[in-house]
Amino acid sequence: MTPMNAINGRTKLVGVMGWPVEHSLSPQMHNAAFATLGLNHCYVPLAVAPDRLREAVAGLRALGFVGCNVTVPHKQAVRDYMQEISEEAQVVGAVNTLVRREDGWAGHNSDVPGFLASLTEEGFHCQGKRALVLGAGGAARGVTYALMRGGAEVVILNRTPSRAEALARDMSTLFPEAT
Repeated sequence: MTPMNAINGRTKLVGVMGWPVEHSLSPQMHNAAFATLGLNHCYVPLAVAPDRLREAVAGLRALGFVGCNVTVPHKQAVRDYMQEISEEAQVVGAVNTLVRREDGWAGHNSDVPGFLASLTEEGFHCQGKRALVLGAGGAARGVTYALMRGGAEVVILNRTPSRAEALARDMSTLFPEAT
């Protein structure tokens, strides 16, 4: 990214939408990466109330955003506004990355490949292992899917037990041999 005062008509807009999102460190991390790579991009936080999600997704397109990350509480609801959803996002039931397409947005879930890549880099193999996942939100869905796909036995704990149970039911449908 060029220095902030050099934002111009060719600057590509990207961001992160959530509610709340003010605490996110994503803008600092992404803008630093853009600067290091010499990219003319600007990454901004976008506070989007849940009842304004449809308008926000349409607004991203209208404003020329090329992509957007999605965080709580929108990872599941944003699926309704995608023209295409990747296999991982479909299976996990959560979208955390929007990529602009000619006719709208493609929704992806980067948690699954990102988590698997980090395990692989450390030489960890899931097969036959037991794992504890804390949480039952969008990222936990991705991690649980990745672990089970790799052959791990997974226990899910969440503040709201019914959410953990729902995630376990969803995953047992995908991996009936694990139940």
